Amino acid sequence: MPDPLRQTVSATEASALFDVSPYVTRWMLFRRFAHGEEGAVTPHARMDWGTKLEPLVLAQAAEDLRFEVRPNRGEDGKQVYIRNGLLGCTRDADVICPDRGPGACETKCVFDYRIWMQDWNGGNNPPRHHEIQLQQQMKVGDGKTSYKWGVEVVWVAGELYYFERKPIQKFWDALDAEATRFFADVKANNEPEPFGSPREFPLLDEAFPIDAEKVLDLREGPDGRTLAEKVRLYDYHRKQRLGHTKGEDLLKLELRIAGKDHGKILLPHGINVTLKATKTGVGIKAYVPEDVPTGGLQDFEGVDVGG
Repeated sequence: MPDPLRQTVSATEASALFDVSPYVTRWMLFRRFAHGEEGAVTPHARMDWGTKLEPLVLAQAAEDLRFEVRPNRGEDGKQVYIRNGLLGCTRDADVICPDRGPGACETKCVFDYRIWMQDWNGGNNPPRHHEIQLQQQMKVGDGKTSYKWGVEVVWVAGELYYFERKPIQKFWDALDAEATRFFADVKANNEPEPFGSPREFPLLDEAFPIDAEKVLDLREGPDGRTLAEKVRLYDYHRKQRLGHTKGEDLLKLELRIAGKDHGKILLPHGINVTLKATKTGVGIKAYVPEDVPTGGLQDFEGVDVGG
């Protein structure tokens, strides 16, 4: 939940500071804080069921983890928004560990196995904006002292999965720096570019370290052709570096996000991407066969692209 007083950036908004939120850009966040423009959120059944399942998930988590779980509820029964500096959050609960003390606990519900396999990598990695959300919840802590650990509890079609996390200090420092810069921009009415810029590579490298042995096969996946087209465009922009630097960087960002911690992505039409950790970050090498059509790949083989 965003800060109703607009005094802090909430944990759900934090990924927008780095332009990696799937829902809000840094520009949209600026418009909310500078001009009070609230994004429209359309209620839907899955959101309602997620809210209804939350107390049941927390109760089961307490039993499974054998820790005390304290739901975040005020006297009125609503979640309490907690502020710490320029950051804030409304986490679902605190979890108390005898050895580590209090930690942040966040619940998620996934109703579709396709989403579980695609966005959560089959349970190997939470989506990056969830990782950012939990990191900020740990940093906010009780409003005065940060927490030393956190856990994300995910309900997937009746089964629970747990992702325990430790603080990433470099990212906490980046959160403080970006929040400070953001509020300075709001005060100076320095409106950012609507389409954002890829500034979060160090964050991605920290959250998703590359495993060269892991291969992500999207040749038959629902988004394979779309990403293959982006690889082709990335390869084109790379070859035309002087005139297309910005296009290359934006597409490179999308490929890095899509690859997560995989060392290779296999795509339709023989297109593939290799990701390799280097001393300065992550190198991305694209391979596009010479005979690949120059049109949009998602238009081929009877795929309906709309319009």
